Amino acid sequence: MRRERFPLIDGLRAVAAIGVLLTHSAISSGLVTTGATGFRYAQRLEVGVTIFFVISGFVLYRPFLLARVDTARYAWRRALRIVPAYWIALTVTAVVLGHGVFDRPLAFYGFGQIYSQDTLVGGLIQAWTLDIEVTFYVFVPVWAWLLRRASLRRQAWALAALAAASLAWKAAFVWTGSPRQVVDSPWLHSLPAYLDQFALGMGLAIASLKPVRARYPVLLWVLAALAFWLVSVRIGIGHALFEPYTRWQYMAKHVLYAVVGGSLVAAAVLATPGEGVVGRVLGNRLALWLGLISYGIYLWHVTVLQIGEELGFQRSLHFHPFLVVTALALVLSCAVAAASWYLAERPLLRRASRPARDRGAGEQHGDERERGHLPVPVHAGVDGPGGEGGAGDGLVPDGGRDAAE
Repeated sequence: MRRERFPLIDGLRAVAAIGVLLTHSAISSGLVTTGATGFRYAQRLEVGVTIFFVISGFVLYRPFLLARVDTARYAWRRALRIVPAYWIALTVTAVVLGHGVFDRPLAFYGFGQIYSQDTLVGGLIQAWTLDIEVTFYVFVPVWAWLLRRASLRRQAWALAALAAASLAWKAAFVWTGSPRQVVDSPWLHSLPAYLDQFALGMGLAIASLKPVRARYPVLLWVLAALAFWLVSVRIGIGHALFEPYTRWQYMAKHVLYAVVGGSLVAAAVLATPGEGVVGRVLGNRLALWLGLISYGIYLWHVTVLQIGEELGFQRSLHFHPFLVVTALALVLSCAVAAASWYLAERPLLRRASRPARDRGAGEQHGDERERGHLPVPVHAGVDGPGGEGGAGDGLVPDGGRDAAE
């Protein structure tokens, strides 16, 4: 029997968001200056962004494979899911810390900061991934429409070609610069440079339509761990922050991140909640709740860390600053993220879901929709049961409603 629910995606979102938090915490706490091997691993926890991209590909493409999607409602739901919470976090950060947001408001509030070197690291510096997510939201229905008459096999081949084209795009811009110092230009922070990672998730969506029995999904975790070890300490990337990458290092990092993200998402799709290592780790209540608020964690954690720096908190620490800063940043970020979810995000999603519920009252009574929270990331996925959930609890056969709502 084909599975229609994938609740472990929520737990994986928590892992991804906390991984990105740990990367920034290592920088903020000064671990970067120690030359510690641990920082080389902490740096690479930015792979959480790739995990979010793969999840987005899976969660958002699967409804288009199952049924016709109301694209207007799909667009409305995506906007409600990602925009208000981002604008709130961006405005608070701009008022408290500045970051040039009000000098270039259209770039930051319009999800365009990645398209200029001047704004790339302004505003919420981690929000460059949201700009890519927004363009992917536009891309998905267009891609689905173009392939609407193609068989699943042909769609899979088309995705392989899409991934190859994405890698070619990235390589073209990498190879036009210095062989020993790749410059992170806007061209390398746009959707075409990351479509291969989204395509991985879209491919998993196709594979999930057929019954698959996986006895040991934890082996995919082993593969992810091996790829993470390779990218952290075996391809020549040191511990220094923003050190120059050679062309091959840059491309190898991108590919190995895709292996990590693809393996972890595949394991979450294949595993059964409460069974085995994967099902127990990702399916516990804490992981699922953190997944529910993971978009807020992603949005707020850098602001929390930067306010601490402004107050001199990090400089005042004498006992292992990384551990203290990380623990405090996680607690405070979760608190703010929970407030964002319960006071802003969830009420908006509930309000938007009411018309759909009213229209569907006479339809199938027990209909459940996929839980789909963000990246982050997806950072901005689709709703959970009753339209209130976090991310990735699975999709039901009338997937057009899922994507639209």
